[in-house]
Amino acid sequence: MERAEEIARANDCVGMWLDTFEFQAREFYEKLGFEVFGTLDDHPIGQKKFFLRKRFPAASDGVR
Repeated sequence: MERAEEIARANDCVGMWLDTFEFQAREFYEKLGFEVFGTLDDHPIGQKKFFLRKRFPAASDGVR
């Protein structure tokens, strides 16, 4: 994940998004600074699919 973020930042991306299932790694991604922005119930049936994002500070914020 660190390498993916490095590549995204190097290409002037404003952030990253990903999806994961309820039975997978949501907490792992949240510890890395991602936040849930959407949930798909019953996908697969009886489970949830989460969509997470992480926004990067703008270059004008002085952080790169």
